[in-house]
Amino acid sequence: MQAIILAAGMGSRLKDKTKDIPKALVSINGTPLIINTLNILSNFNISEVIIVVGYLKEKIKSFIGNSYNNMKITYVDNDLYKESNNIYSLYLTKNYIKEDTLLLECDLYFQKKIIDRIINEKSDCNIMVSKYNPKTMNGTVVELDHNSNVKGLIVKSRQNKNFNYDDKYKTVNIYKFSKDFFLKKYIPAIDLYIKTESMNSYYEFVLGALIYYNNDAFKAIIVDEELWREVDDEKDLEIAERTTWE
Repeated sequence: MQAIILAAGMGSRLKDKTKDIPKALVSINGTPLIINTLNILSNFNISEVIIVVGYLKEKIKSFIGNSYNNMKITYVDNDLYKESNNIYSLYLTKNYIKEDTLLLECDLYFQKKIIDRIINEKSDCNIMVSKYNPKTMNGTVVELDHNSNVKGLIVKSRQNKNFNYDDKYKTVNIYKFSKDFFLKKYIPAIDLYIKTESMNSYYEFVLGALIYYNNDAFKAIIVDEELWREVDDEKDLEIAERTTWE
């Protein structure tokens, strides 16, 4: 199995914390975010981690090197990181995927239990989610049926002031894709979107469209929100640093 970590962005919402280092190297209680991720991934049968880099990319490359805990590290450069967003970073990995693949974003701080839950799932697309908590969450949400199949994905820009969150689940931004789904369906759909719409957008838009057409198995993996933290800004960083896990 392979894993992709998206780490090209500037992390501007972290202000001074990312002035001299990329977001992936911001530390939580002494451990850089990306090192926490790599330490956890190294417990599983993952042969290669593909890291998409952009802003201050050489600092990530020199910090991690070309291998980590027996996993091969492959870097993919997104030199258009200022003009693009994560849909383009993900698209750049298309020629490197040879196996089923985990997708993670670099601003996640989480426990090993998260990967335990998703690593052996067999659906075309497995989406990790937590029950929506309006006090702690915002961003992309999904709708599920009674069997935890994902029946809809709604990005933040489509959530108006009257949007009902009662039955919604927040995406954790950890996914597992089958090789065939990723290369034969997801990447071609992303390619079309970039060519006809924009590369300064989010991969969730395309995933939402594929879910809408309902031609594949999209399975939600539900986990407790206490198992993970998303570090988007300074407030998130403070919350993550106060988190203690056994």
